[in-house]
Amino acid sequence: MKNSILTVAFLIVTPLCVWGQNNNLKQSDKTNKTDKAIKNTKLPNWAGMINYDASAHAYFPDYYTYYNPKRGGYIFWKDGKYTFTPSMPPFLEKVDMSKTRIKILKGLSLDMQPEQNYPHYMKMYPAEENRNNSVPVPVPGTPGN
Repeated sequence: MKNSILTVAFLIVTPLCVWGQNNNLKQSDKTNKTDKAIKNTKLPNWAGMINYDASAHAYFPDYYTYYNPKRGGYIFWKDGKYTFTPSMPPFLEKVDMSKTRIKILKGLSLDMQPEQNYPHYMKMYPAEENRNNSVPVPVPGTPGN
């Protein structure tokens, strides 16, 4: 009787363990493919100035803009919502990025979208209004932006 209970338990548990290991391998493969894709992505010019390695989101607090290396582009406020563009947003094109504050959001998965929690980042890293930019910067949550 004892052996038959152990046999039944073994037959039930073993497939679950194998399924779990396969699932972990698939997730690991997915992560490795993502890491390789990010490493092969051409980084923006400003990345070399700060030794940015594309392992985390970058946030430009004075411009309310995020850089997502997984997507290979910028997320910024436009027409009442966050918008994605693979190229530099117009209001950043003439900015001297070597003098711009950049916060690397370490510990935040690249699968996350930090712009969905922009009030948190705006509070954590308040914008400094001393930026020298002739193009107006759209501010999240304000009318007309």
